[in-house]
Amino acid sequence: MIGKKSHAALIAAFLAASLPALADDQKPQTEQPAFTLRLNDLMVATQLRHFKIWYAGLVQNWPLANYELGQIRQAIADAKRVYANKGDSKSDMGAMSEPTDELDQAIKAKDINKFHGAYVKLTAACNACHEATGFGFIKIREPRLSPMETSPFTDESFSGK
Repeated sequence: MIGKKSHAALIAAFLAASLPALADDQKPQTEQPAFTLRLNDLMVATQLRHFKIWYAGLVQNWPLANYELGQIRQAIADAKRVYANKGDSKSDMGAMSEPTDELDQAIKAKDINKFHGAYVKLTAACNACHEATGFGFIKIREPRLSPMETSPFTDESFSGK
């Protein structure tokens, strides 16, 4: 027969065992569930960066322009890798190499005129890709700002200072 103290200890042991494990005691998952961004989501993020790199160039914040260029290049690489063999794609994302290389050179030279020319080429390459893949109704252009030339991103300083 179990005594009252033994019975209480047994109940406490069962309760403790049924409680959720502490965060420190939990092992990290070794395998993450597979998740792939939709191409549309990659392109919307790229469009945002397309604006930000333009504005960074406009205010000559070269470190930010360089960062956004790296993000654009990574999105293009991700899209190539993940979506290269999906469907009947006529897209040639390799056409993005030349304008992104030109942007890189302009940023390193801190040359606003070269930057603008390369930006126009990048925009044209985006639109050519859209046309080739049946999304020609998505037309990207150089951003237009108010006469005060302020960014619509009021929560981010683009001054670089």
